[in-house]
Amino acid sequence: MNTDTLILMHLMLHTGQKPGQIAVAIERTVSTVKIALKSLLSSGDVWHDAEARYYASEPVGDCDEQYVTLCDKAINLQDRNLWNRAARVWLEAHDATNRPGLRQKAIVHRAMCIKHANRVAPKAEMDFPLKSRKRG
Repeated sequence: MNTDTLILMHLMLHTGQKPGQIAVAIERTVSTVKIALKSLLSSGDVWHDAEARYYASEPVGDCDEQYVTLCDKAINLQDRNLWNRAARVWLEAHDATNRPGLRQKAIVHRAMCIKHANRVAPKAEMDFPLKSRKRG
């Protein structure tokens, strides 16, 4: 198994672990675990609290059908580079579930979409009207 899979499996069984604890449990170095956690954070598979304790995003259950539908729609929009629309759908997905892990995953994906949208089409700066010149 790769490091990402080991981390996810460990966090599903033992939530609220720090990178050092995870490294000992899965028999990897702390630096390897920290690198893997960064990629898992960016994909929304794990999240952490203010004290750097990591948690696995919760598995989707039967009651989260609307969440799954909205996630599929958002990913489809992302694939078509419609970042602003995808961000809006991720917000709807966030509101469609009460599970903290899934809500955090939606937040991470929404932030990524907003970042891509600003990179592709940055907001225009405000234009100030020029003072009219008096012509004589």
